[in-house]
Amino acid sequence: MSEIIRQKDVALKVVQTLQAKGFIAFFAGGCVRDNLLDRKPKDYDVATDAFPEEVEALFPKTLPIGKAFGVIAVVDGKETVEVATFREEIGTLDGRHPETIQFSAAKEDALRRDFTINGMFYDPVAEQLHDYVHGQRDLEKQIVSAIGNPSERFKEDHLRMLRAVRFSHNLEFALEPETAAAIRNMAHLITRISAERIETELTRTLTDSPKPGDALQQLHELGLLELILPEILPMVGQEQPPQFHPEGDVFEHTVLMLNLMNEQAGKPTPQERPAAKHVGQTFQSAHPEDELAANPFRPVEPSESLHTTHRRLPHWHQDSRIYFVTFRLADSIAKTKLEQWKEELDIWRKNQPNSNAEQTLREQSRLYRKKQQVWLDQGHGSCVLENPAISGIVELTLLHFDGERYRLGDYVVMPNHVHVIVEPIKGHPLSKIMQSWKGYSAHEINQVLGTKGPVWKDESFDHIVRRESFFFKFQDYIRENPEKARLDPQGFRLGAGTLRLNLAADGQAGKPAPHVEQAFQPALPEDKQTYTPRELAYTVLLHDVGKPPTASVGLGTDGEPRIRFDGHAAVSAEMAEVVLTRLKFPNKEKQHIVEAIRGHMRFMDVQKMRTSTLRKMIGAEIFDLEMELHRLDCLGSHAMLDNYDFVNNYMEEMANEPILPEPWLRGHDLIGMGIKEGKLIGKILKEAYDAQMEDRFVDRDELLDWVRSSYPSG
Repeated sequence: MSEIIRQKDVALKVVQTLQAKGFIAFFAGGCVRDNLLDRKPKDYDVATDAFPEEVEALFPKTLPIGKAFGVIAVVDGKETVEVATFREEIGTLDGRHPETIQFSAAKEDALRRDFTINGMFYDPVAEQLHDYVHGQRDLEKQIVSAIGNPSERFKEDHLRMLRAVRFSHNLEFALEPETAAAIRNMAHLITRISAERIETELTRTLTDSPKPGDALQQLHELGLLELILPEILPMVGQEQPPQFHPEGDVFEHTVLMLNLMNEQAGKPTPQERPAAKHVGQTFQSAHPEDELAANPFRPVEPSESLHTTHRRLPHWHQDSRIYFVTFRLADSIAKTKLEQWKEELDIWRKNQPNSNAEQTLREQSRLYRKKQQVWLDQGHGSCVLENPAISGIVELTLLHFDGERYRLGDYVVMPNHVHVIVEPIKGHPLSKIMQSWKGYSAHEINQVLGTKGPVWKDESFDHIVRRESFFFKFQDYIRENPEKARLDPQGFRLGAGTLRLNLAADGQAGKPAPHVEQAFQPALPEDKQTYTPRELAYTVLLHDVGKPPTASVGLGTDGEPRIRFDGHAAVSAEMAEVVLTRLKFPNKEKQHIVEAIRGHMRFMDVQKMRTSTLRKMIGAEIFDLEMELHRLDCLGSHAMLDNYDFVNNYMEEMANEPILPEPWLRGHDLIGMGIKEGKLIGKILKEAYDAQMEDRFVDRDELLDWVRSSYPSG
């Protein structure tokens, strides 16, 4: 059961308890609005005529979170429900809080609220809506309208001006004309609101709206943008070279990127958004899990949260998806094979006109990965999985929690590796499933063999199944693997668990989800997000803020004059840091955003980068944020994704190798060779690590030989 369903149950108990004691009690505010719109509420609040002390007396555990304003939190287990006494608010103290309050009836409480769509009550016991402010009418008209006199509402609480824009764009409703006019007249008052409050409203607008770029445009039109983000204003009308930016000026480019950011994140479009319910229709009660169960196959969506971890290999993750997984024995590539490769590499190098050219090094790396894959499939090393007793342990391990923690598809236990199709069940991440499989089977295998030490390679290869055609491709690969390896029937185990894929009834099987082929959404990590929605939103918002101050006319690559923004990435980063500091951003998030902005032009050069430079870029902490910024930057301008696709293809090629491997050489190795400490050690270690990542040497010994020959005296 989801948290919001549990909270709704607690809120219902609160209402029932209060009504049983003779009090009036209703669901109030946003939860009423969202249920009438068939949206999942963020929380449930209760309004009542019971005084705060009476609420405290009725429930065993409460918190006086706003008792001076009549608000008590009722705590039930892990859930908390705010219970507010009906009240009127008199006067305004600071543009945010009333001078005083007095307890009242339900109608007066509704009339002091901000917007009609937020001013309704619902009695869940009698299943009756109480609407004193025409909120349901405005839901049906799809407008955001202040209750009563808009100017009075905004005078009471200046932050309501930003809230009006947020609700308008979160719901994709229009602003009622008088409400919009009042905001224009009173926009200057927003400067009295604290930076923290402004950041909260702005963030929710940018991250929750289907089209946050349109919201930014409206903030400008209402006169609010220049007051809360004056750095953005010069972007309006700042021309750009049309050959790179046919969409228009810098502001229009940013608006388009912001819209793409959330349009591709599965936010409902106006056509998809359900109409408001009428009185008598039931409130939302379906469990989200029920909706998922009806879907036979869920392709990768390019803009839902897609995660990756980069411990050594990239590990892709998206909720409720199917994976193709491979894990191998610790000795699955024999040392003799590495020696063979070294000999072959020496011969190959001698036949290259320039063995150190970047193109040559890339081809060398590609050939090695291809050869490595062939060796892995041929079955080298101890191949203990050929033993039926050992392969049986692995098979039983795979099947043990099938249907409980995951749904197991086809699998094959080969002599030195295992291929599996698996769909984790919610609450059981793939990383934990893999840890369980490998940990338990390794313990049992060591017991049977009387051995100690690692059985499996530390890292595993997992490939998210992006669409149905890939599912069947992986299924066929598993089923054909033993035959291709020419194994005897006793040398492998082939089977399938409970996962069954229903073919799409509408003929869509095998077709990619929208944008998957064109621009696959990159990484956010499985166990800890490398970037948050807020980080992405502000990175997009501020990435080109430095263009106006750096604008000049110069020569383009074709020799013709054009507008240039030389150094704008660095200037944008500096300006972004000022903005984020003013908005009281946490230092870690601020650092991520600023660094992503500072480096966002690097993608121009990825196809010319040295392999070591590219790998360091991919392995960086903020790479996923940079990658998504680049994707949106391209789609919001010239729509050319060559560099984006190049990086994605490279990451796919590197799927079985560490992005940032453990260095073969450390400082103590060089000291042991007689090289003095100091700058030289740092220089050698950098050169050695770059050479290692570029596959210029087969192993550590060959790299050491190179160091000895290149730096004989230290």
